[in-house]
Amino acid sequence: MKKFLGAELFFESLYKLGVKTIFGLPGGYVLKIYDVMPAYAKKINHILTRHEQAATHMADGFSRASGLPGIILCTSGPAATNTVTGISTAYMDSVPVLIFTGQVPTPFLGSDAFQEADHIGITRSTTKHNTLVRKAIDLPKAIAEALYISNTGRKGPVLVDMPKDVLLAESQFRIPKKINLPNYIDEPKISQKSLRDFKAKLKKSKKPLLIFGRGACYQENIKKISFILKKFKIPSLTSLLSLGLVGSDVSFGMIGSSGSYASSKLIHDSDHLISVGCDISKILPKKSFKKKEMTIVDIDKTQLDPAIKQCLNIYSSSVTFIDFMAKDIGLYEAEWSADFLANMRARNKEDEDNKISRNKKASIFNKISDILGKKAVICSDFSYEDVNLQQFYKFNDYRNNILSGGTGTPGYGFPAAIGATFSRPKAKVVSISSGTNFQFNMQEMIVALEQNLNLTIIVLNEKHSKKGLKYKGPDYKSLAESFGAKGYQFDFDSKVDSNLKKTLNLKGLVLLEIRI
Repeated sequence: MKKFLGAELFFESLYKLGVKTIFGLPGGYVLKIYDVMPAYAKKINHILTRHEQAATHMADGFSRASGLPGIILCTSGPAATNTVTGISTAYMDSVPVLIFTGQVPTPFLGSDAFQEADHIGITRSTTKHNTLVRKAIDLPKAIAEALYISNTGRKGPVLVDMPKDVLLAESQFRIPKKINLPNYIDEPKISQKSLRDFKAKLKKSKKPLLIFGRGACYQENIKKISFILKKFKIPSLTSLLSLGLVGSDVSFGMIGSSGSYASSKLIHDSDHLISVGCDISKILPKKSFKKKEMTIVDIDKTQLDPAIKQCLNIYSSSVTFIDFMAKDIGLYEAEWSADFLANMRARNKEDEDNKISRNKKASIFNKISDILGKKAVICSDFSYEDVNLQQFYKFNDYRNNILSGGTGTPGYGFPAAIGATFSRPKAKVVSISSGTNFQFNMQEMIVALEQNLNLTIIVLNEKHSKKGLKYKGPDYKSLAESFGAKGYQFDFDSKVDSNLKKTLNLKGLVLLEIRI
C-alpha cells in the first residue's frame, strides 16, 4: 500500500471527510503541511488569514452560516494560544469548529522547547474534546473522530494537536468507515416514559408556551416547528442566538433581560413553559418558574434542572422531540385568547418603534433590514449593553443571525462575516461593529480583498467621553481605502436612509463609516 507523509494524511483525511475550506496561518511546526498543500489546492481551499484569533472566528462564522464544521490550522505556542478566545466563543455558543495545532516533536514534549505550549491543558475547559496525536498512522482516525464529536450531540470545538515529527513520518492511510466511541453519546435515546409524561402534561395545559434556543436550530426542525405552532396554536419565543428559527412575523420575540414586552407577559401568564435547546435557567430569573409547570428538553444533560420540582426533564435532541410533537400529540389546542395575542403583537410593535426612535444603533439594524429584506447574513459584535441589537433585524433564517452570544467577544463580527461569505457566497453578508470592536481584527480586510469577496462592513463610529478614558478612532473611510477597499463616510441624520440605499448593495469590499 502507498505510504503518505503525516502532512499528506492531514489533507487526505479532510478531503475524505468532505472538508473543502480551511482557515489558517503557516508556522514552524506545520510547515510540512504547507509544503504539500499545492498538491491539494484543487480539493481543499486554504484561506490565509493574518491572525489566528481571526481565523478561528472565520471558521466559526463559516459554521454558523452553513451548518458545517469550520476548520482552523495554525502552529504551536503563541499561534495556538491566539485561538483560545475564538475557541471559547464557539464553545459557549455550541458551534462545531476543529482546531489543528502544530506541536514540538514528541521527544521534546514537556521540555519547554521553543514555542512549546500545553495546548491540551490550555484548551481543556473550552473544548468539547481535545487530543494529542503521537503517531502518523493514528492521524486519520483522530481527525475523523474529532470531526464527528464536534458535529454531533451538543456541538462544539475540538482540538487536535500534531507534533512536527508526526507530520514528517510516513504511514499508510487508514481512516475508519464507522466511528466507534463507546463512552460517547452522540444521540441520547429518549425515554418513552418521559414522552408519555410530556403528552399528558401538555394535554392538561391551558396556556403552554414554547421557547426555542440555539439547540433547536436545525434545518430538520423548521417545517415541523411551523406545523406545531399552527396546529396547536401555541405561541413561541426565541433566545438571542435562535432569532430567525421562527419567523419574525410568527415569534413573539426574544426572551431575556432585553427581550420583548410580550415575552415577559407570555411567560408570566403561561401555565406550562416548554424549553427546547435553550439554557433557560441562565436567561430567566428563578422567580419566573415559581409555581409554573415546566418541561426542559436538551441534548446536554447538564442543562437539565432537577432542582425545579415541577419540571419534567427530557434528555433528548431537539430534532427527536420536535418530531414527536409533530407526529404523536394528537388532538390538542391551546386556550390562548386570539385578542390577547393580537394585543401582544401590537404592544411589541409599539415598544420596538419606541426603542428604534431612541437608539441610533437599533435604528441602523432596522433600516438595513428594511433595505435588504430578510435574506441578508448579519454578523455583529458590540459591548455587553449592545449585544441584543440583533433583535431589531427581521430574521427569517437562524443561519443569517451571527454573533457571539455567550462571550460577547470583541472583534468577532468582521472575521465571522468573512467566514460566512465563504460558506454562503451568493448571500448578502454584512458586518456591523462599533469602531473599537472593528479595530480588533481590521487587518483581515486584506484577506477579503485577496479573495475578491463581496462584503459590506458597517462601522458605527461613536464619540467616547468617559471620565479618565480617552479614545480617538481612525478615519475608517481612509483606512479602508488604504487597504484597497471602497470607503464611504456619512452621519446618522436625515440622509442616512438614502446613503444606506446607495451603498449597501455595492459589490466588492465596502466599508461604511456611520458617525453617530
